[in-house]
Amino acid sequence: MRDYIQKSVHTENYPSFNALWHLQVMGVRDANHQPNGWSAQRTGRTRVAMIDTSVAPSHPNLQGVIKSDLAIDLYSSRLGVFPYLDEDKLGHLDLNSNTSVAENLPGCKALLVELNDRLTHGSLASVDGVQPMTSEAFSGHGTAIAGLIGARPAVSKKHNDDVMAKQHDDLPLPYVGVDPECEIVPISTNFDPEPRGLIIALLYAELIRADVIVMPRIIPDPIREMAELNGHEHNGKPLAEVLAPVTYVDDDIALWKELTQLMVNISQARPIVCAAGNSNEEFGIYPANLASDDNGIISVGAVNAKGFISGYSSANNITVHAPSDDSEVFDRSEIRLDERRDGYNPEGIPTQNANDKFSSFDIISTDVPGKFGYSGSAFGNEMDNGIMREFGSYYCRFGGTSAASALIAGFLALGKTSGELADTADGIASKTWLLSKCKTLSDQDLQFRFPVWTNCVAPDFPDS
Repeated sequence: MRDYIQKSVHTENYPSFNALWHLQVMGVRDANHQPNGWSAQRTGRTRVAMIDTSVAPSHPNLQGVIKSDLAIDLYSSRLGVFPYLDEDKLGHLDLNSNTSVAENLPGCKALLVELNDRLTHGSLASVDGVQPMTSEAFSGHGTAIAGLIGARPAVSKKHNDDVMAKQHDDLPLPYVGVDPECEIVPISTNFDPEPRGLIIALLYAELIRADVIVMPRIIPDPIREMAELNGHEHNGKPLAEVLAPVTYVDDDIALWKELTQLMVNISQARPIVCAAGNSNEEFGIYPANLASDDNGIISVGAVNAKGFISGYSSANNITVHAPSDDSEVFDRSEIRLDERRDGYNPEGIPTQNANDKFSSFDIISTDVPGKFGYSGSAFGNEMDNGIMREFGSYYCRFGGTSAASALIAGFLALGKTSGELADTADGIASKTWLLSKCKTLSDQDLQFRFPVWTNCVAPDFPDS
């Protein structure tokens, strides 16, 4: 993959770096970008359920990766709309209908019955006229997550620079994710504080027998948040009442409580990988903070390309850390500034600036082609009869614990694809296997676990 170069107008250029450095530091790819000691051994494809935004399936590197006929959108309809599946095919889906994850959870059980009916008798629970909310305008985050998990190298057609020639050139796009042999099922949901859509998303991942579930986002946790405020008052009113953004009815309160237990139940059968948050949360964001030794929930923090915990990522109570970008820090605990940043002024900066810990390396991932996404394009309709006008918008700078959690989801998928992790491994067994692949690294007085595919080799961080 061509080196990715960042340039600053008024300062020296940022160092160039390999766009796939994160795969090499995790030991998944060697220096020549070839599989590092693994090959696909599984008969069927490992299935990753991605609960996030929608994805741009037109991206060349995601062709054959997105399991389009199972993709579901829960943003536009309570029981889901299928963007790419004919309604009359719903009754033929292979479902894990006898799952017991909703036992003793009456609200979840009722939603499971409804969802099963929707999926097995589509004509009886159709949503005529409802259009899925899967426009590429909404798909930036999901497209980047999907690329990190399972993108495949591709060759695409591009307009020749000589417009008069009216010819097309083959353009190699050698980008690759952690497990290019897996399949990804996008489960797109809205971001409103509403528990039913999240419950249905998790139930759907259970019904389609996902091998790995990834939730690279925060979701509301109003019950525990309000419980922490009990006993405190402001101007004579309970603080929980003053700070509550909305008023929850009893049914919603019950469902929020059940959602927590449902995630724990599902994680017993299949691992749930969660981003730990980008604001130094001590115990991680919800649901990452549900991770414990007796469930299959995995909280993921971030490490920069120098091997230090990223400036925004917590170090405590995190299951594993994975590669990502970095951020500047200037507080009582640490000063970590980017001295190459345009406009950086050293005047007044204490001498203990830990600039040696800051890394300018980003994570590079797939982006929505065209004007949407993170990179953007001058062309409103980027593709012209399937021919690329340009490829700059096909990739983007990405980061945060979202990127790190995507890499861990891909790492777990690769475990099953390669045969190192048994097909039958449940959530806890998968988590145990992941931890067995980890090295214990240090960041000053902090220790954290970092997964390395070839366990005999220490990670070689490229910016250190």
